Amino acid sequence: MSGIANAMSTALSGLELFQTGISTVSNNLANITTSGYSAESVDAQTQAAAPGQPGAGVQPAQITRAASGFAAAQLRNANAAGSAAASQSTALTALSNALTNNGDVQTAINQFFQDISTLASNPTSAAQRQTVLSDAQTIIGSFQSASASITGTLIGAQETLSTGVTSTNTLLGQLATINTALAQSPNSPSLLDQQQAALNSLSQYLPVSAITQSDGSVIVATGGTVLLDQSGAQALAVATSSGGTLRVTAGNDKTPVTLTEADGSLGAALGNIVAGNQATQSLGALAAIFAAQVNTAQAQGLDQNGAIGQALLSVPAPSATPAASNTGSAVITAGIANAAALPTDGGPFTLSYSSTTGWSAVDQASGQSYSVSGTPPSFAGLALGITGTPANGDSFVVNPAPSAATGLSLVATSGSAIAAADPYVATPGTLQADGSVLNNNAGTISTGTDSVATTPATGAAIIPASYYGQNLQINFTSATAYTVSTTASPGTAIASGTLSGGSGEVAIAYPAGAASGQYWQLPISGAPVAGDTLTLTPGGSSSGSNAQRLASLWTAPATTTTGTLEQSFVGLSTGLGANASAAQQLASATAAQVTTATGNLSTVAGVNSDQQAVILTNYEQAYQAAAQVISTAHTMFESLLTSV
Repeated sequence: MSGIANAMSTALSGLELFQTGISTVSNNLANITTSGYSAESVDAQTQAAAPGQPGAGVQPAQITRAASGFAAAQLRNANAAGSAAASQSTALTALSNALTNNGDVQTAINQFFQDISTLASNPTSAAQRQTVLSDAQTIIGSFQSASASITGTLIGAQETLSTGVTSTNTLLGQLATINTALAQSPNSPSLLDQQQAALNSLSQYLPVSAITQSDGSVIVATGGTVLLDQSGAQALAVATSSGGTLRVTAGNDKTPVTLTEADGSLGAALGNIVAGNQATQSLGALAAIFAAQVNTAQAQGLDQNGAIGQALLSVPAPSATPAASNTGSAVITAGIANAAALPTDGGPFTLSYSSTTGWSAVDQASGQSYSVSGTPPSFAGLALGITGTPANGDSFVVNPAPSAATGLSLVATSGSAIAAADPYVATPGTLQADGSVLNNNAGTISTGTDSVATTPATGAAIIPASYYGQNLQINFTSATAYTVSTTASPGTAIASGTLSGGSGEVAIAYPAGAASGQYWQLPISGAPVAGDTLTLTPGGSSSGSNAQRLASLWTAPATTTTGTLEQSFVGLSTGLGANASAAQQLASATAAQVTTATGNLSTVAGVNSDQQAVILTNYEQAYQAAAQVISTAHTMFESLLTSV
């Protein structure tokens, strides 16, 4: 009798085991696409039997998860890199595209200079002058469009950072709840599945390392910062550093979280914000440099009414913002004194004061240091106005082109304001009362191509700026010597020079204004005789020499710190394009790494439907066999009762 009961008990334990196995397979197949789910299996152990006794069946079924901490960690690392690369690819491509289509500043400026060159050959054309003004307005629109596109990318990156921090905190909260539940149900498969899904999702935002405890709970850290331990989660927040840059902090003590641009979507968002801000600064700097160079060229010539050329374009003035920690009374203003020396990255600059060494500046974009010297104090093409008394350690952020791309505007309202004419036209002979020039020269005098320079040619006759705009006369006292005077006082020399090898030069200083510190130079040559004269009168409306000089700005060397204006604009566009291309390639590579890591983890912990089908068949057959044993034992028991 006891043998039959033992047989039934043994078969029943197997029946329960195989029923659990069938349920486990069903659960596996139902969760084949569930994130974080690891395939489960039944761990069967034989019941210990007394010596000399038949088997006692199997112990109650234990459910185990298929898991690999190494493969799971590899997937999390791949997720962080892949998410960062994808975010960078999107943002940097958008920054690159900002300088195309309506934001194609390069093409607009190129057309502007081409049309100025056309104007130089026909300076009296009102239609061509209006075309140049229209080109300038197109440039302004292109700058503003490009700036708006960059700003849109910046806003997107800031939103990604904000929502990413919120999502990260939600996931950390979920993991903290799972940790608490695991303390009550250690190593619960369903809780561990939820934990794995949360960790995978968390790794999209930042790199995470998970240290598993004995009950299955985890301590989560990123870099050297613990985000989750047994005491709970450390909430993340977005903060602004003293330098004005954004950063992520953890916990109530605002511990900085170190994130690089390759560290998940949060790190990428921080990197994209930096890239967007730098693109804004560079675009603004080029807008300021372009406007300053055009305005300087305007001041080097005369407009259609014979007046000194006035500014054609306007940009917001540089700003100087004091640090909140300053204790001195210094107030600083800044202006662009030399556009060619202003870094095309646009800074901004950190201007610091030391009681022992004075003022110094550092370009925040490149890290380059500058000494501040001179009267007025200047550095990197900027001139400073300093009032009050600085204290040791005081600092300012100097932005040479704040909102220059969006604030660029057209000052001129009429085409006649374009300074196409040279400041002077040279004519052999003496100026007459009726304005004509009578040539009674016995020798020959010719002039070369005029130019503008910051330093007069060696041996040139230098005319002070106070005489700029007056009719001038060059008087040859011999075949090689000459003096310069005004036509109103031809006997009073204001400068003198000589012809060396038949060549000489006259340099006239520009008055205060955009061209101050420069000289209009005119080469003279020939074989004059004593008494010969050369008259210099302001350029008329038919003169287009200054327009040609203005047109050459696009390709003039050393116009910016990176070469010509054209090279600087091409360099910005090419640089943004190269960054976008590299980000796109990295996104493709990291996406492949995620696929590989996912496959590796799936091989270890994933659900294989074919394998589960085989296991299910085995369990069903075993279940039927156990049921048959019970049926047989039941029949034997009935037969025994009948016989009794």
